[in-house]
Amino acid sequence: MFYIHVFIKLIAYLMAKKKIELFFSLIFIFASNLKAQMENETTSTIILSLGPAYCSADTKESPIKQNILNNKDITLGFRMKFPNNFGCRTTFSYITFTGSDGASKSRSYSFSSKAWQLSVVGEYAISIGRSYISEPSRNSVYFFIGMGLLNCIPKLDYYNRANYQYKTDANISPIIPLGFGYQHDFNNNFQIGVEYNLRWSFSDYLDGFKPPYPESKSRDMLQGFSITLGYRIM
Repeated sequence: MFYIHVFIKLIAYLMAKKKIELFFSLIFIFASNLKAQMENETTSTIILSLGPAYCSADTKESPIKQNILNNKDITLGFRMKFPNNFGCRTTFSYITFTGSDGASKSRSYSFSSKAWQLSVVGEYAISIGRSYISEPSRNSVYFFIGMGLLNCIPKLDYYNRANYQYKTDANISPIIPLGFGYQHDFNNNFQIGVEYNLRWSFSDYLDGFKPPYPESKSRDMLQGFSITLGYRIM
């Protein structure tokens, strides 16, 4: 009530002094600051991404021979974007990936793995393209890095060899998810984009085995491109 009373007295004073220009200038400044604050407020978005996954592990075949198009990476997440272009998101992913050493008869090995991932990442977005005074650019690129957990269950088809280490039960590994993407915002709160993601794991058993060779990878990785869909809820 005190602030309302002061505001009314200020209006009466300005009107009495015929300082109409100053009065409307103050109103304009207040409205502009309020509009900027509303435009820069934190936004919340539900996101869904779909795409193939490729496991960079100890198998010798290329991504195409690994039948990458039959692998799946389905992710559901929640993103928050802050006024300073920074943001964060929490995601839950279901991933399937396969591979084989079909060209190597002596190893005769193939795997089919299922994995579940929970992660939290930080993002930084950069607006690109033309923007206007009343409307910012609807196109942006972003970069992200974070941390998470990956629960992987490999299913193997192999000939047991000496000095090889195999692991077919569920194994949980910390991961570092990172990557970059492009996003376009529509007027109706929908978003669409494309994203490259890399999951750096701390496990050598995403493919279910570890050979005794010095050149063998000590850490398995997952990577892929995804189509992202989003809907702004706040």
